[in-house]
Amino acid sequence: MVWGMTIPNSFGEFWPIGAYEGRDANWYDRLTEHFKDHAGDELKLLFDDGEGNAGHNYSHFVVRKFRSEMGTRDRPHTPPFTPIEPHELPRFFLTEKVVKEIGSLIALNLGTLAVDSALKSIIERLEPGIHSFFPIEIRMPGSVILDQKYYILVIGRYISSFVGDKSKYGCWKEPGSGLYSHGRDRKSINGLALSKEKFGAAHLWRERGFLTYLTCFSDELVAEIEKQGLRIPKHYRMMEV
Repeated sequence: MVWGMTIPNSFGEFWPIGAYEGRDANWYDRLTEHFKDHAGDELKLLFDDGEGNAGHNYSHFVVRKFRSEMGTRDRPHTPPFTPIEPHELPRFFLTEKVVKEIGSLIALNLGTLAVDSALKSIIERLEPGIHSFFPIEIRMPGSVILDQKYYILVIGRYISSFVGDKSKYGCWKEPGSGLYSHGRDRKSINGLALSKEKFGAAHLWRERGFLTYLTCFSDELVAEIEKQGLRIPKHYRMMEV
Protein backbone atom coordinates (compact mmCIF):
# COMPACT_ATOMS: atom_id res chain seq x y z
CA MET A 1 0.00 0.00 0.00
CA VAL A 2 0.91 3.65 -0.25
CA TRP A 3 0.54 6.28 2.46
CA GLY A 4 -0.36 9.98 2.27
CA MET A 5 0.50 12.89 4.56
CA THR A 6 -0.16 16.61 4.43
CA ILE A 7 2.02 19.29 6.01
CA PRO A 8 0.99 19.82 9.67
CA ASN A 9 -1.40 22.75 10.00
CA SER A 10 -1.23 23.31 13.76
CA PHE A 11 1.59 23.87 16.21
CA GLY A 12 2.78 21.04 18.43
CA GLU A 13 5.07 18.02 18.30
CA PHE A 14 5.30 18.16 14.53
CA TRP A 15 5.44 21.93 14.11
CA PRO A 16 7.26 23.81 16.87
CA ILE A 17 6.20 27.43 17.32
CA GLY A 18 9.05 29.63 16.17
CA ALA A 19 10.63 31.39 13.22
CA TYR A 20 13.63 31.26 10.92
CA GLU A 21 16.54 33.38 12.14
CA GLY A 22 14.44 34.60 15.06
CA ARG A 23 11.73 36.08 12.87
CA ASP A 24 10.84 34.78 9.42
CA ALA A 25 11.10 38.32 8.04
CA ASN A 26 14.80 38.30 8.98
CA TRP A 27 15.42 35.50 6.50
CA TYR A 28 13.46 37.35 3.81
CA ASP A 29 15.32 40.59 4.54
CA ARG A 30 18.73 38.91 4.40
CA LEU A 31 17.90 37.31 1.05
CA THR A 32 16.65 40.64 -0.27
CA GLU A 33 19.83 42.44 0.80
CA HIS A 34 22.02 39.73 -0.70
CA PHE A 35 20.17 40.06 -3.99
CA LYS A 36 20.61 43.84 -4.02
CA ASP A 37 24.34 43.56 -3.26
CA HIS A 38 25.32 40.59 -5.41
CA ALA A 39 22.81 39.95 -8.19
CA GLY A 40 23.93 40.80 -11.71
CA ASP A 41 21.84 42.84 -14.11
CA GLU A 42 20.54 39.74 -15.90
CA LEU A 43 19.30 38.19 -12.66
CA LYS A 44 17.76 41.46 -11.50
CA LEU A 45 15.87 41.68 -14.77
CA LEU A 46 14.35 38.24 -14.17
CA PHE A 47 12.68 39.44 -10.97
CA ASP A 48 11.93 43.00 -12.04
CA ASP A 49 8.18 43.69 -11.93
CA GLY A 50 8.57 47.33 -12.89
CA GLU A 51 7.79 48.48 -9.36
CA GLY A 52 11.20 48.13 -7.74
CA ASN A 53 10.42 44.84 -6.02
CA ALA A 54 13.11 42.65 -7.58
CA GLY A 55 14.82 41.84 -4.27
CA HIS A 56 11.53 41.13 -2.54
CA ASN A 57 10.40 38.90 -5.42
CA TYR A 58 13.68 37.02 -5.29
CA SER A 59 13.40 36.30 -1.55
CA HIS A 60 9.90 34.84 -2.02
CA PHE A 61 11.20 32.79 -4.96
CA VAL A 62 13.94 31.31 -2.78
CA VAL A 63 11.54 30.33 0.01
CA ARG A 64 9.32 28.53 -2.51
CA LYS A 65 12.31 26.48 -3.70
CA PHE A 66 12.14 24.44 -0.51
CA ARG A 67 8.65 23.13 -1.30
CA SER A 68 8.59 23.09 -5.10
CA GLU A 69 9.71 20.87 -7.93
CA MET A 70 12.96 21.93 -9.52
CA GLY A 71 12.54 23.23 -13.06
CA THR A 72 8.90 24.23 -12.62
CA ARG A 73 7.63 27.78 -12.34
CA ASP A 74 5.52 29.23 -9.58
CA ARG A 75 4.08 31.83 -11.95
CA PRO A 76 4.39 32.27 -15.73
CA HIS A 77 6.50 35.44 -15.34
CA THR A 78 8.97 34.00 -12.78
CA PRO A 79 12.04 31.90 -13.64
CA PRO A 80 12.05 28.13 -13.08
CA PHE A 81 13.15 26.85 -9.68
CA THR A 82 16.87 26.15 -9.49
CA PRO A 83 19.06 24.27 -6.96
CA ILE A 84 19.32 25.90 -3.55
CA GLU A 85 22.51 27.91 -3.10
CA PRO A 86 24.49 28.09 0.18
CA HIS A 87 23.60 31.72 0.92
CA GLU A 88 19.90 30.95 0.47
CA LEU A 89 19.69 28.53 3.40
CA PRO A 90 18.12 29.74 6.65
CA ARG A 91 20.82 29.96 9.32
CA PHE A 92 18.73 28.60 12.20
CA PHE A 93 15.20 28.14 13.51
CA LEU A 94 14.39 29.71 16.88
CA THR A 95 11.51 28.25 18.89
CA GLU A 96 9.37 30.49 21.09
CA LYS A 97 9.80 28.19 24.09
CA VAL A 98 12.06 25.37 25.18
CA VAL A 99 11.01 22.07 23.60
CA LYS A 100 12.18 18.78 25.04
CA GLU A 101 11.17 16.55 22.18
CA ILE A 102 9.77 16.89 18.69
CA GLY A 103 8.97 14.44 15.92
CA SER A 104 11.38 12.89 13.46
CA LEU A 105 9.59 14.71 10.63
CA ILE A 106 8.45 18.26 11.37
CA ALA A 107 7.30 21.45 9.69
CA LEU A 108 9.41 24.59 10.10
CA ASN A 109 7.16 27.36 8.71
CA LEU A 110 6.55 28.44 5.14
CA GLY A 111 5.76 24.92 3.94
CA THR A 112 9.23 23.56 4.70
CA LEU A 113 9.83 20.09 6.17
CA ALA A 114 12.75 18.87 8.28
CA VAL A 115 13.86 15.43 9.44
CA ASP A 116 16.15 14.13 12.16
CA SER A 117 19.30 12.09 11.53
CA ALA A 118 17.56 8.74 11.92
CA LEU A 119 14.89 9.44 9.31
CA LYS A 120 17.45 11.07 7.01
CA SER A 121 19.49 7.84 7.10
CA ILE A 122 16.47 5.71 6.21
CA ILE A 123 15.51 7.93 3.26
CA GLU A 124 19.06 8.08 1.93
CA ARG A 125 19.41 4.31 2.16
CA LEU A 126 16.15 3.65 0.31
CA GLU A 127 16.55 6.43 -2.26
CA PRO A 128 20.18 7.54 -2.47
CA GLY A 129 20.78 10.80 -4.29
CA ILE A 130 17.10 11.59 -4.87
CA HIS A 131 16.35 14.05 -2.08
CA SER A 132 18.34 16.96 -0.63
CA PHE A 133 19.12 17.58 3.03
CA PHE A 134 20.45 20.80 4.55
CA PRO A 135 21.50 21.06 8.23
CA ILE A 136 19.32 23.42 10.25
CA GLU A 137 20.17 24.32 13.84
CA ILE A 138 17.14 24.46 16.11
CA ARG A 139 17.68 27.01 18.85
CA MET A 140 15.54 27.72 21.89
CA PRO A 141 15.26 30.61 24.37
CA GLY A 142 18.21 31.01 26.71
CA SER A 143 20.77 30.16 24.02
CA VAL A 144 19.77 26.47 24.21
CA ILE A 145 20.43 24.37 21.12
CA LEU A 146 18.46 21.18 20.52
CA ASP A 147 20.69 18.14 20.89
CA GLN A 148 19.07 16.29 18.00
CA LYS A 149 20.41 17.20 14.58
CA TYR A 150 17.81 18.21 12.02
CA TYR A 151 17.98 18.69 8.27
CA ILE A 152 15.68 20.60 5.97
CA LEU A 153 14.22 18.05 3.57
CA VAL A 154 13.76 19.09 -0.04
CA ILE A 155 11.80 16.35 -1.75
CA GLY A 156 13.43 15.50 -5.06
CA ARG A 157 10.78 13.30 -6.63
CA TYR A 158 7.43 14.54 -7.97
CA ILE A 159 4.96 12.15 -9.59
CA SER A 160 1.52 12.51 -11.21
CA SER A 161 -0.08 9.25 -10.13
CA PHE A 162 -3.42 10.48 -8.75
CA VAL A 163 -6.42 8.80 -10.42
CA GLY A 164 -9.53 10.86 -9.81
CA ASP A 165 -12.09 8.50 -11.33
CA LYS A 166 -10.84 5.65 -9.15
CA SER A 167 -10.91 7.75 -5.97
CA LYS A 168 -13.94 7.81 -3.68
CA TYR A 169 -16.54 10.48 -4.37
CA GLY A 170 -16.33 13.42 -2.00
CA CYS A 171 -12.74 12.76 -0.93
CA TRP A 172 -11.28 15.23 -3.40
CA LYS A 173 -12.29 18.12 -5.61
CA GLU A 174 -10.92 20.29 -8.37
CA PRO A 175 -11.49 23.94 -7.38
CA GLY A 176 -11.30 25.06 -11.00
CA SER A 177 -7.65 26.09 -11.13
CA GLY A 178 -6.47 22.74 -12.44
CA LEU A 179 -5.23 21.80 -8.96
CA TYR A 180 -6.76 19.20 -6.68
CA SER A 181 -7.62 19.47 -3.01
CA HIS A 182 -8.65 16.95 -0.40
CA GLY A 183 -9.60 16.77 3.26
CA ARG A 184 -6.91 16.26 5.91
CA ASP A 185 -8.77 13.54 7.82
CA ARG A 186 -8.32 9.78 7.55
CA LYS A 187 -11.47 9.19 5.51
CA SER A 188 -10.51 11.77 2.87
CA ILE A 189 -6.98 10.50 2.38
CA ASN A 190 -8.07 6.85 2.51
CA GLY A 191 -10.33 7.63 -0.45
CA LEU A 192 -7.56 8.84 -2.76
CA ALA A 193 -6.34 6.43 -5.45
CA LEU A 194 -2.85 6.42 -6.95
CA SER A 195 -1.60 4.51 -9.97
CA LYS A 196 0.93 1.83 -9.03
CA GLU A 197 2.19 1.94 -12.61
CA LYS A 198 3.02 5.63 -12.21
CA PHE A 199 4.71 5.68 -8.80
CA GLY A 200 6.37 2.30 -9.27
CA ALA A 201 9.20 1.62 -6.81
CA ALA A 202 9.31 5.15 -5.35
CA HIS A 203 9.55 5.42 -1.55
CA LEU A 204 9.08 9.14 -0.97
CA TRP A 205 7.53 11.65 -3.32
CA ARG A 206 5.12 14.53 -3.61
CA GLU A 207 2.06 14.31 -5.82
CA ARG A 208 1.91 17.00 -8.49
CA GLY A 209 -1.20 19.09 -8.78
CA PHE A 210 -2.32 19.10 -5.13
CA LEU A 211 -2.82 22.35 -3.26
CA THR A 212 -2.17 20.53 0.01
CA TYR A 213 1.40 19.35 -0.73
CA LEU A 214 0.38 15.68 -0.58
CA THR A 215 3.49 13.77 0.50
CA CYS A 216 3.55 10.04 -0.15
CA PHE A 217 5.40 7.16 1.48
CA SER A 218 5.88 3.55 0.42
CA ASP A 219 4.97 0.67 2.71
CA GLU A 220 8.67 -0.10 3.09
CA LEU A 221 9.51 3.43 4.22
CA VAL A 222 6.66 3.48 6.74
CA ALA A 223 7.72 0.04 8.01
CA GLU A 224 11.28 1.30 8.56
CA ILE A 225 9.98 4.37 10.39
CA GLU A 226 7.83 2.21 12.66
CA LYS A 227 10.62 -0.32 13.20
CA GLN A 228 12.89 2.38 14.58
CA GLY A 229 10.12 3.92 16.67
CA LEU A 230 10.26 7.27 14.89
CA ARG A 231 7.36 9.67 15.16
CA ILE A 232 6.00 11.46 12.08
CA PRO A 233 2.79 13.43 11.47
CA LYS A 234 -0.49 11.62 10.85
CA HIS A 235 -0.39 9.64 7.63
CA TYR A 236 -3.06 7.39 6.18
CA ARG A 237 -3.28 4.57 3.68
CA MET A 238 -4.38 5.39 0.17
CA MET A 239 -5.60 3.08 -2.58
CA GLU A 240 -3.37 1.57 -5.25
CA VAL A 241 -4.95 1.01 -8.66
